[in-house]
Amino acid sequence: MRADYHSTTYDCTLPEPKGQLVSIFVNFDHPLLQLHRALDWQALRQLMVLHWRRHGKNVDGRPGLPWPVFLYVPLLVLKFVQHLDSRHLEAYVNEHVVARLFIGAHQDSVSAIRDHASIARAEAALGAQGIEALNQLIVKESVRLGFGDPQVLSGDTTAQELPIGYPNEPGILKGLAQRCLRALSNLKKKGVTYVKEGIAQAKEVIKEVKEYHLFAKTKEQKQKRLERLVRQSEKLIDKTTQVAQRVRVCRQRVKESAVSKLKEMKEVALVLLPQIRYWIKTGRVARGKLLHAGISQAKAIVRNKVGKKVEFGLPYLINQIGGGFVFGEILASSPNEAQMPILSLQLYREIFAEQAKPEMIVYDRGGGAKETLRKLKKEKIEKVGVMPRGRARWRVTGEDRKQVMSERGKMEGSIGTLKSQSYGFHRPKERKLETLRMAGQRSFLSLNLNRLMKKLIASGNQKMRAEV
Repeated sequence: MRADYHSTTYDCTLPEPKGQLVSIFVNFDHPLLQLHRALDWQALRQLMVLHWRRHGKNVDGRPGLPWPVFLYVPLLVLKFVQHLDSRHLEAYVNEHVVARLFIGAHQDSVSAIRDHASIARAEAALGAQGIEALNQLIVKESVRLGFGDPQVLSGDTTAQELPIGYPNEPGILKGLAQRCLRALSNLKKKGVTYVKEGIAQAKEVIKEVKEYHLFAKTKEQKQKRLERLVRQSEKLIDKTTQVAQRVRVCRQRVKESAVSKLKEMKEVALVLLPQIRYWIKTGRVARGKLLHAGISQAKAIVRNKVGKKVEFGLPYLINQIGGGFVFGEILASSPNEAQMPILSLQLYREIFAEQAKPEMIVYDRGGGAKETLRKLKKEKIEKVGVMPRGRARWRVTGEDRKQVMSERGKMEGSIGTLKSQSYGFHRPKERKLETLRMAGQRSFLSLNLNRLMKKLIASGNQKMRAEV
């Protein structure tokens, strides 16, 4: 989704509505309003404006349509708290009086909210980096308010499973052919006449995949048809390469996008087809096997869980400070568990300070390599709560060891909560790497905002009981 255009104007003329103005009492102790009073809105506004400015939004008073910062800052915070998509958020704000009070639109009889597409553009203009920066700000806010404990840092790796089918070779090649077919069809619509052979070849690959699933029953039949499918795919890539070389883009966005997609599929095929030939020849999966034509960063991650030995998705490192506030990032390659405690410390310092260090670091036995423990000792971490391997000795004792076990349980609980339907970390709807990264950071931010809100409520209840 492009974040550079508006679909509606802000100061538009609206018809006079017919209805009755109703007064409703709202208790200021409502959870959303408690959260509203606790947040540092000036810091939130400055951070969002920074990223909106980078995406060309008119936040500096230039001629033209101004970007309504005062509206979209609380609106997006509310979106992250409720973890709603843009369509549901539009309906939620129009119908929920506390939501309108939260964003400051409670005094208008006519809704000041733009359509859902503009809300989506406001979020898209933040990008993954903007949402990650917002999450880091909320983590620091939790510490400022006394609910987060930066002296305890725990981490663990997990997989963000993607909404893709089981990665068998014919299915991956079908995805490759479908993407080429869409790109070639778009070029045909724009008047490119020499794409007919490529379109016919893409349809031939898709037909071959269908026949593979229908008629290949024995191992010999499957191998023979798969070899034929690889040859057909190679012909397709040859034809799409010729098309991409001949097309003159001339600053036409549709042509530019189509040619870019064809070049991307060529790069995928250069890696994928040799891997499939290796599988046909040896019966073993090649190292770094591609699982999806559109998301080449997806990995097969061995988990050895009950009922699920392998997860297909993006490897993540998730960290948590005391109090349950989380942050993390996608790992560039298959995770090396031995290096994760060091990476957790680096991410921790991105939030708090370059020289900051927690009193205790907690990780499972995968991070118990001697070199890792030596580096943590060099960083002068007082309590290294990395669970020992085999018969190695613990580096913490007594109550500290009990705290390590407790933090490990809380870490697993946070990962399970993130993967629940409420926060959408597991199997997100997005299909591109940037939007997938954005979805992961949005899940972290939503969890942290809700935990902060719950702790504010609990703190208020404790004060009321103390006063009584």
